[in-house]
Amino acid sequence: MNLCIIKNAKISVKLTGIFALMFSVMLAVSNAYILHGVEHYMYMQTAKRLEDVNQIILDRLKLKQLSSSELFSDILPNENIFIKIMDKNGKIINVSDKFDYHLKISEPYGKIKHVEKHEKHLTYLNTKILDKNYGVLYMQIIKDMDNEYDFLKILFFFMAAADLFGIALSILLGYIISKKMLNPIDNITKTADEISINNLKERINIQGPNDELKRLATTLNNMIDRLQTSFSKQTQFVSDASHELRTPIAIIQGYANLLDRWGKNDREALDKSIEAIKSESHSMGELVEKLLFLARNDNKSQKVEKNVFYLNELIDEVTEETRMIDKKHIISNINNENVQAIADYKLIKQLIRIIVDNSIKFTKEHGKIDISSVKFGKYINISVSDTGIGIPKNEIPKIFDRFYCVDKSRSKDIGGSGLGLSIAKQIVDVYNGTVDIKSTVGKGTTITVSLDIIEN
Repeated sequence: MNLCIIKNAKISVKLTGIFALMFSVMLAVSNAYILHGVEHYMYMQTAKRLEDVNQIILDRLKLKQLSSSELFSDILPNENIFIKIMDKNGKIINVSDKFDYHLKISEPYGKIKHVEKHEKHLTYLNTKILDKNYGVLYMQIIKDMDNEYDFLKILFFFMAAADLFGIALSILLGYIISKKMLNPIDNITKTADEISINNLKERINIQGPNDELKRLATTLNNMIDRLQTSFSKQTQFVSDASHELRTPIAIIQGYANLLDRWGKNDREALDKSIEAIKSESHSMGELVEKLLFLARNDNKSQKVEKNVFYLNELIDEVTEETRMIDKKHIISNINNENVQAIADYKLIKQLIRIIVDNSIKFTKEHGKIDISSVKFGKYINISVSDTGIGIPKNEIPKIFDRFYCVDKSRSKDIGGSGLGLSIAKQIVDVYNGTVDIKSTVGKGTTITVSLDIIEN
């Protein structure tokens, strides 16, 4: 249950918790290090003091009697240091005031030791002495460390209180800072909630420092721009497709009504209606095929085969077929290199046909249309030149848009759906190619496609 609460918590709460936890661990480690350092320092200072006292007494023993009351009374004021000297039988020879500690004197001599006894912290030093009068003697110097450890306790509680205050402050500041830092995400979420298919005009505010959140907002805005463009194109596409289909459907419906009224008795009306219905059905079929091609390509489901063929033979084939169906123009192919290509034969043929058909539509009778190809590095350049009406410079970027017609006044007379060049551009994109258009109004147009289809 607690795990679910943590998982579902806001990012600001999680960040605050992580920050507070890290700060707490850092404080705990640093405080433990400080306390240990202070304790070690006090222990080392005490050890040094015991060794100094031990040496002072040893020096005085050479000048004073062992039992003298002045032996160490003047070197122990307010230090909680206690001394006793005893012989090998345990008889006390001299002892400092208030000595109330009973620690065993044993080897090793001359080494500082620490012990906790009866809730007291004691540090002591045992020394073995050789005296000419008493023989072997033992001296024990003890330091009561309770005051020092009381100081450590006070220091610990003071640091703990400071830590709690610091942790509380870190939680407060961490929450405020994280909320401020994550505020752009709230704005992004709010804007994203307001965006819908019917409202793609909203954009995320990208003011502020150039950090990750600003780059995220910029990326999302760019994505929304692409969505809006794509949706606009889709809407336009559906509208244009509906418009293109409406005309042949209306014609078919009109001739069907004509047949219903007069066709049974009027042979001429019957033949005319059937011919018109067949023609419009054929046009609708071609339009639907083109729409399906574009849809498959948009969905990346277009099947592309790999065929090995000679490009000049394909161009010859397209040229001959075009001459058979079009007697009104001069169709020729020149400068075609004998290049072996590896690509989808049908797609490349369709590409060349589309460009040639487009030239035929916009070239007057007896005009010339030339097809040529030349190898350029690893690419093959296929060019179709005509002596047609030409394309205005400002219209060139638009000719690959779906359902776009340069000369709208002639589009009905010329025929076509405005999808041909869109399909041509899709085929070029399949082979990572490029399209170059050079055109002069009233003189003609040259369309050159560059394709990476040469077999290595």
